[in-house]
Amino acid sequence: MSQTGESRLLDRVETTAVPAPPLYATPEGRTSALRVVMLVPQRIPGWVGVFLKLAVQNDWIKVVAVSTDAVGSPPVPPFPLSLRALLAVERWRGKRGGESLAPVVVAARRDAVVPIEGSSPPEQLRDKIIALQPDLILVLGDAIQGQGLEELASCAQLGCWLLDGNLTHPVRAGAPLLGPILRGETATPLELELHCPPASPLLLASSWGRTRHSAFTLQREQAFLKLAPLLLRALHRLAEGGVPMPDYSVATLRMRPPARPLGMAAGVRAFVATLRNTKHWQWKRRRTRRTWTLIVRRAKALLALDAPVMGEITSLCSPLGFWADPCVVEDSGRQLLFVEEWNPHTRKGEIACLELEDAGVRRLGLALDEPGHLSFPQPFQWQGDWYLTVESSEARRVSLYRATAFPLQWQRVHDLVTDRVCVDPVLHFHEGHWYLFANVAESGNSTWDELFLFVSENLHGPFRPHPCNPIVSDVRRARLAGRLFRRDGTLIRPAQDCAPGYGAAVVFNEILELDPTHYRERVLSRLGPDWDASLDGCHTYSAADGIEVLDAHGIAPAAMTSVRGAVAAPASVSPA
Repeated sequence: MSQTGESRLLDRVETTAVPAPPLYATPEGRTSALRVVMLVPQRIPGWVGVFLKLAVQNDWIKVVAVSTDAVGSPPVPPFPLSLRALLAVERWRGKRGGESLAPVVVAARRDAVVPIEGSSPPEQLRDKIIALQPDLILVLGDAIQGQGLEELASCAQLGCWLLDGNLTHPVRAGAPLLGPILRGETATPLELELHCPPASPLLLASSWGRTRHSAFTLQREQAFLKLAPLLLRALHRLAEGGVPMPDYSVATLRMRPPARPLGMAAGVRAFVATLRNTKHWQWKRRRTRRTWTLIVRRAKALLALDAPVMGEITSLCSPLGFWADPCVVEDSGRQLLFVEEWNPHTRKGEIACLELEDAGVRRLGLALDEPGHLSFPQPFQWQGDWYLTVESSEARRVSLYRATAFPLQWQRVHDLVTDRVCVDPVLHFHEGHWYLFANVAESGNSTWDELFLFVSENLHGPFRPHPCNPIVSDVRRARLAGRLFRRDGTLIRPAQDCAPGYGAAVVFNEILELDPTHYRERVLSRLGPDWDASLDGCHTYSAADGIEVLDAHGIAPAAMTSVRGAVAAPASVSPA
C-alpha cells in the first residue's frame, strides 16, 4: 500500500480512541485499593522510581512514598572481594550497566510522594504513617532497626516488609545473578521471595530472562529492569489474599539466594567466562551473512508435536530482502501465505501475500504497507469476513483490519489496544470469548520474557486484562511463534525459545485451561534447527490444509531446493 493510499484509508477508519488497557485485573472481591506506604530515603534506586510510576497506573493499588531522613542507606549485602574487582574491571571496560540502581531524587507524582523535612522523632513519624491508613509498609533502608520495625509493623495489618540490600544497594546488589554466568546457562531467574522466620521463604513473583554472558553489569541491568513490575505483581498477589502472613508482622523482601554460595573466587571465574563469551560473540558477528528463510513441509502426516521431526522440506527465499513470520491459510482451494517482507529500500517490514504452488511460490503482492514497521501477520475468517492483525508496535497499537478484497485489500476498522507497545499479537476465539495474546515490556525490559492475555466477549473489544497476567514469564517460552491451533483435539500455543538468542527454537505448549479467569499450559516439545548445521534458529510455525511452514535463520542449506518467488508489481490497496 502506498502512503498516499493509506492516508485516504485512515480517513475512513471506524475506530475511536481506546485507552491503554491495564495489564493487571482488579482482584476479585476487592472493593478498595491496597494502600501501601513506602518509607524511602531522599534518593532511591532508579527501579523504585519506575515502580512508583507503574503503581499510579493501576486502580487496585494506592502507593504513597514517604521521603524522610529517618531512613538511611540500604543494607549492604555480602559481596566477595573478587566480585568487587570484577565490577571495577567492567567499569574500566565501559560496561556501565544502565540506570536501574543509579540513585535518583524522589520526585513528586500526583499525591504519591509525601516529603518529610528533617529527621522526625520515631513517634512523630509513626503518627504520620498512621494518618495515611496503610495496609502494608515497605521500608527501603536500614536506619530503622529492631523495635523501630516492630512499631512500624503495628501501623499496618499486613505488616512491614524490609527491602533487602541485594535489591537496592547501588553497587553490591544482584550477586545471585552471577550464578548462571558461571554455569554457562542460557536463562537466568529473577525471583522475589518473602522471608519471615521461622516460616519458610515464600516465592511471590519470578521471571526468567536471557543470560548476558558478556558482562555481569549487563546481566544485572537486564534483570533489574524487571524489578518494578515484579514488585507490582508481588503486591497484586497480596491484594488477592495469596500471601499467608501473620498480621502486623515484619518480613524481608529479597532476591532468592543461590543454592550454593558463590565462593571467594567467583569474580575471577566470572571475568574469564565473560571474556570468553565476548570473543565468541565477536567471532559470530564476523561469520557469513545469515538471513531468514521460509521452510515448507509437505508430508502425509503433520509434525508429531511430542517429538517433531522435519523430514523432507523445501526452502523459499525472497529475491530482495527476506520473508519471515509466515502464516498460511486456505481459501477456495488456494494455499495463501502471509509474511513479513523486509524491504531493503525503505528499511522496514511490509506484509506480503504469496501463493504456494506445486512448483514453488508466486508472490501476489503487498497486502499492507504503513509508515512504520509491520510484521507477524495473522489472517483469520470470522462470520464470512476475513480479518487480520499484525505487529505495529512502532505505532503503539494493536489494530484489527478487515478485507475489502481478499487477500490484498484491507481496511483498518478498529484499534484493540492503543498507547502500549505490544509485539506479536494473536487473537483466538474460544468457548464464547475472544482472547488477545501479546508480549509486553512494562518498564523497558525485553519483549521476549513476558506474555500477557486480554479477554473480551466481542471481536472489537473492549479487552480487559486476564486475572492470571502475565500468563508466562519465561524467555524460554513466552514470546509467541504463531497463532494457536488444534491438533488431535488439543489446543496448542507455539512459542519461541529466545534464551540462546532471538528465535532459537519453536516450543509447542499444550493449553490445559483457558477461560476468563484461569490459564494453564505445559510444554510438549521443542523444535530446533537441528536438521541442518548451517541454521541457528527457527522462529514461527503455521499449518493449514496439510501444509506446514516455518521460518529458519541462518544460511540456506545447499541440500534444500531454493525456490525464488517472482516479484510481481505490488497490488493497489484502496479503501472500502
